[in-house]
Amino acid sequence: MDLRGKSAVVTGGGNGIGRALCLAFAERGVNVAVADIEADAARSVAEEAASHGVQSRGLAVDVTDEASVAALAEASWSAFGSVEILVSNAGVMHAPSPLHECNAADFDWVFAVNVRGAMNGIRAFVPRFVAAGRPSRVVNTASEHALGVPHIGGGVYTASKHALLGLSDVLRRELPGHVKVSVLCPGIVDSTLWRAGARRQAEYGGPTAAPEAGGAFMRQVGMPAAEVAAKAVEGIGNGDFYIVTHPHAVDIAQRRWGEVERAFAQQAPRREGDERYDLEPVLGGSLRSPAPQSPAPPKEASP
Repeated sequence: MDLRGKSAVVTGGGNGIGRALCLAFAERGVNVAVADIEADAARSVAEEAASHGVQSRGLAVDVTDEASVAALAEASWSAFGSVEILVSNAGVMHAPSPLHECNAADFDWVFAVNVRGAMNGIRAFVPRFVAAGRPSRVVNTASEHALGVPHIGGGVYTASKHALLGLSDVLRRELPGHVKVSVLCPGIVDSTLWRAGARRQAEYGGPTAAPEAGGAFMRQVGMPAAEVAAKAVEGIGNGDFYIVTHPHAVDIAQRRWGEVERAFAQQAPRREGDERYDLEPVLGGSLRSPAPQSPAPPKEASP
């Protein structure tokens, strides 16, 4: 996708990866609607984006509220005339705890923001993308945890990111060819995820204290958000489904696959006649991953 002149909407755009994405888009000539539950943060990032000579809007949006996301779509089309990219990036994580100690409010909050927020985006934006008939793209921010990295103490967060990968994988098979899907799967990023509880809505228990130790840890080991955003924008331009950022995650994904492969070898090896249980012929090939685009030529190593 040629990005220049397009328009993008980024939820969770007021800080962290979202802010970096908004600025990376703006640097490439993309108009940006910055959506965030914190109105001041959204407006501040929109002003930064506008300094790159593009149109921008800062909008207060609660992604858990379907009407709020529908209003975001309406405002974005009204501002820019068209929208080609939706990045459902808003995400939260509750304070670390074992799963058996997680309460219902924590579970509901994380899934409401991370999963239902993306689903609200799909419902509000995708029908417009389909009807417009122009190349467009939905990007859902998942995590390396969706690829096989189990977050000890963050089981609900891990589960929500698995759900986002599942949503994205199905969505890409349901849409017409001009609407594509990407799933962004970063590792630890220097972001404000550690203080997500400060923005927690009243219906999910209200704001909670943010442990400064979490912020220090993410600043120490997290990849700069600008680096993640640069990889994401490159992946969107290339038409990639999986957009990954942290090389070590492939080793963990391979270990997961190895465990799955061994389970099949021991418990359900291929046998003559077992194709009668194969849904692929019944579903007409929809279980196969869409064919990837031609890969870009490898970059030459620096001397």
